[in-house]
Amino acid sequence: MNKKVIIHSLILLTAVTITFFWITDPDLNYYSLQLTAVLLLTLIVTHRILKPVSYKLAESTISTMAVLLISSTSGGISSPLFFLNYILLFELSLLLEPVIPLLLSVMLVVFYLASGNKNTSYFQYLELAAFPLITPLAVFFGKIYQKVQNQKKEIKNLSNKVEELEEELVEEEMEKETI
Repeated sequence: MNKKVIIHSLILLTAVTITFFWITDPDLNYYSLQLTAVLLLTLIVTHRILKPVSYKLAESTISTMAVLLISSTSGGISSPLFFLNYILLFELSLLLEPVIPLLLSVMLVVFYLASGNKNTSYFQYLELAAFPLITPLAVFFGKIYQKVQNQKKEIKNLSNKVEELEEELVEEEMEKETI
């Protein structure tokens, strides 16, 4: 793994850990929706302040925390909003490196197992079995997205090069005409 993946993974691990401690504390858990609102407002403000590269990391961290807070507050594994975790995997595969969903998937399974409610049935734990099934798909889409983005950059660079060569050709023709 490269340095960028390690840094992103550590930041996401920190976000998941902070969220875990937040929801396991009964006093703080009461304010989970308010924290989610503050996080989303922070996301809106940082959009104007941060550069696009830094914003992607802030967006991924904030969206991870917000999804975990919302799904944990509304019932954990049995939450009707649990599907947001699957969307989060795809979001992070497109925002960051495609390998990030592999690591996040493991983090989410551990998170939900550690924060499991006493009222959760064994059948509801099958929701966690979907992570290993969805993660390869998210990685695949992330790789395709990265490939398309790289191709767009390459096309733009080649277009600029073609324009430069056309300008040089026109200049050479004008020099020949003046001679």
